[in-house]
Amino acid sequence: MRFTNKTALVTGGADGIGAGIVLRLAQEGARVYVGDIDTVKGEALAAKSANIHFVHLDVCDNEQWLATMAEIDAASSGLDILIQSAGISRPGSIEDVDIDEWRDHMRVHGEGAFLGCKYAIASMKKSGGGAIVNISSVESIRPGPLFTCYGAAKAAQDAVTKTVALHCGEMGYNIRCNSVHPAATYTPLLQQYLHSADDPEALERIYAGMQPLNRIATVDEVANACLFLASDESSFMTGHQMYVDGGVLAKPYPSGQGA
Repeated sequence: MRFTNKTALVTGGADGIGAGIVLRLAQEGARVYVGDIDTVKGEALAAKSANIHFVHLDVCDNEQWLATMAEIDAASSGLDILIQSAGISRPGSIEDVDIDEWRDHMRVHGEGAFLGCKYAIASMKKSGGGAIVNISSVESIRPGPLFTCYGAAKAAQDAVTKTVALHCGEMGYNIRCNSVHPAATYTPLLQQYLHSADDPEALERIYAGMQPLNRIATVDEVANACLFLASDESSFMTGHQMYVDGGVLAKPYPSGQGA
């Protein structure tokens, strides 16, 4: 029960990795707010535990952030944990994507992370400190050619993470900010790609083969890393990038590619 008497907000919490984190936080004693645009899935998740509460939150909307934080502050002494899991991923090379795709990715991952950190800090200062965990991707470190928008947007999110960590440290706020970088993970988004493939099993083997551990991560494996960074067990870690990638980023670049 690492999170007894803690208040947490998980954006993009109605599905996928976010939903897995919500359930784990609630199981370990936290009062958890699910912030998502999917009301049906969010309310269904909230119905699973008295510790889970749904709030409609578009992470790109400043006014919705203000309303969400006002609700949380009114019901508690302030936010203790923010886990930012909201995201989109629509593959495309530089020749295939248009400016609207670029802006959509930048808004969700860049502006969303910015607004979340900004308002979480204001609330966490009231509660005496807290932990922010931004869920990034291996694509922010080593992007593939089909992730022009996604890789760049996640890199922007990484920059927000580090600047927030440095700022809070310098100001003495007792607020830590870290990022988690998963590789391929069994989520509804990945399942969507598999189901639409001509040969789903072959595509699944390709995804698994990208990792030195030769398999795809589970939601719980990513959630484990997030809960560690959100807990007091990681009290001397801030500005850190935690890879949950099955060894992807340990692999050297193929000959003739990269450094």
